[in-house]
Amino acid sequence: MSVVFDCCRDYEPGKLHDSLQKMISSLDAEKLIRSGDRVLIKPNLIAPRPAVDAVCTHPAVIRALAMIIRDCGGRPYIGDSPGYASLERCLAESGMQAVINELGIEVVSFKLQVEVGRPENRILKRFRLAAPVLEFDRIINVPKLKTHGMMGLTLAVKNLFGCISGYDKARWHLRAGHNRRLFARVLLDIYQTVKPDLHILDGIMGMEGEGPTHGQAVSFGILGASLDGIALDYTAARLIHYPDSTPISREAMDEGLLDPGKVKVTGDCVMENIPAIKPARGSSDAAFPFHRLIRRLLVKKPVISSSRCHRCLVCVKHCPARAMKFIDRSVRIDYKACIRCYCCHELCPYGAVQVKWGLLR
Repeated sequence: MSVVFDCCRDYEPGKLHDSLQKMISSLDAEKLIRSGDRVLIKPNLIAPRPAVDAVCTHPAVIRALAMIIRDCGGRPYIGDSPGYASLERCLAESGMQAVINELGIEVVSFKLQVEVGRPENRILKRFRLAAPVLEFDRIINVPKLKTHGMMGLTLAVKNLFGCISGYDKARWHLRAGHNRRLFARVLLDIYQTVKPDLHILDGIMGMEGEGPTHGQAVSFGILGASLDGIALDYTAARLIHYPDSTPISREAMDEGLLDPGKVKVTGDCVMENIPAIKPARGSSDAAFPFHRLIRRLLVKKPVISSSRCHRCLVCVKHCPARAMKFIDRSVRIDYKACIRCYCCHELCPYGAVQVKWGLLR
């Protein structure tokens, strides 16, 4: 399990291309792409936000990667399933559409789903997956380095949740609720089913605090690459001084998918020069399930800011537990029904959903 990092302080095209090329060559990943191969690029396009916000994978990374794919004789495609807005809108507002137009990259919709079976999975023995994911010769996963209110960090493994779209995403959030361990196992099952060939981590500008959409952009100045997304996630967390193992890394170790002693890390980045990330509030693990009263007192909950709320009803439409209602021209939350998945916080376009602790915090 080899992981390589390179220091890259900005998105200048020439330096970025050289950095990616160097990392890919060190992994011998160029040999993965044969002439004529159709290569699917899976970025993080969770919401329609500009590149400067560090919410989505930066378009400059996709541009450099697509050029390398073409140099290898491959044909680059791009696809994702955003959290609530259309893929077209996310591509346009993130700046990705300009790259697509420049290089003639074909956009792939993830709306069509097919049922897949993988009996060896722990949780998802049979589930619905975006059909195009199964149709390509190679898949390159390109996550953004960000914090996440539920899972601590969202990196390579978590980024593949975008291969499930629409109501199926909500259904798995509903089933997992605030059980981090269960949701980590679901994500690992998706990872093992999709089996990307290469993972490229955009950590030049990342996000800390209330990620994955409402945190603060921060310069980490790193790019990461590996053929193993689990190993990449584990080492990236250490590189940015994340204070704890993430639920995904812990589950991967428990299931024998990660042996830290066998991860070989190379590259030019010096750990002391990389700022320590500020985690999202309450993203450390806790024992679940709680008694209803204890949960009410101790577990953080979503709260609507009336001054920021635009009544777009994105939160109401996408609440897996149907705990959010539009009553008397305002959004109300039924906390007895709320499963604390924080989808509302993640998807709100206006940052109107804040996450606050219970009565004892």
